[in-house]
Amino acid sequence: MELKGHLARLAGAGAAGAFASTLLFGTTASAQTASSPRAVHYQVVNGNSRNAYLQVVITQSGQGRLVLATCDRSAKQVWTIAGGVFKNPATNQCLDGDGSAVYTQRCNTDGYQKWTTTSGSRKYIRHVKSGNYLHAGGGIGDRVGFRPSTGTASRWVIGRV
Repeated sequence: MELKGHLARLAGAGAAGAFASTLLFGTTASAQTASSPRAVHYQVVNGNSRNAYLQVVITQSGQGRLVLATCDRSAKQVWTIAGGVFKNPATNQCLDGDGSAVYTQRCNTDGYQKWTTTSGSRKYIRHVKSGNYLHAGGGIGDRVGFRPSTGTASRWVIGRV
């Protein structure tokens, strides 16, 4: 009987930890891991174009530059999205920004990697810290940046892969 009570307390503590993780991060820790079987992968397509995908290009500094690229279904164009964080599993980096530039870098908890999206099929992706929107100001090969307001080039379609 005593062993049963200890096991019940342990199970309760585990459930409480998972619940706390969900409240803090928007999902359980295991769902945020790219190698987790529960990870859902998405591609982010500019809503102003049918074939301009958000892609990471790693620079010499190790930071990721974001560009529009033709869809090739490569890992550079795939994202997991959990708790307002966009993570590229191929680079293990998260979508980040400082209010003037958008890039990817090692995932952290400083708040600059938090994003919100609007509802609907074409979404605006808003950087929580700066209030600016992810914006595609050109065509294939051009950098993706920030805009303080919404427009057609700031609309994105987020589709499950």
